[in-house]
Amino acid sequence: MAYAEAEPLKEIGEIPHLADFTFRKTLVDVDFGGVPVPGLDADFYRRPAGDRLLSVGVYRFGGAETHRAWGWVGDAHCSWHAYRDPGTGGFDGPFGGCPLLRVLLDGDRACGFELGSGTSARRYLVDPDRVVTGAVTARPVGAGSADPAAPGPGSVAFRG
Repeated sequence: MAYAEAEPLKEIGEIPHLADFTFRKTLVDVDFGGVPVPGLDADFYRRPAGDRLLSVGVYRFGGAETHRAWGWVGDAHCSWHAYRDPGTGGFDGPFGGCPLLRVLLDGDRACGFELGSGTSARRYLVDPDRVVTGAVTARPVGAGSADPAAPGPGSVAFRG
């Protein structure tokens, strides 16, 4: 079991094993700051740990997992997070606190989001032509671009 019942705080920094949790709900087109991000969905799971409930959110863009965030039910913010590496299928992290997520806007509408920072940042873009339903395609790396909307390392586009 990933989390010890006797010492629930000891192992919270480990990436949660979903087999230890019970599914709670799914949110479609998750919003950040009141702006829904098309194609970004999240499944939420819970499990008791001592006298508290531990919750984990598994976020997917176009069906592919992008990151996980977890912490205690009732707390205002995440305790930990990890980013899914699309190249290896493994995780980068865990890191303390909430994930670094920045919604990319076209006016008042989300056109994608960026996870992480620096050279390890990954950009996920909603393809405006929406030609192919559910397809996720890699975009070229745009590291060092002066254009903040240019695709970054590990960029992915969602055609929904």
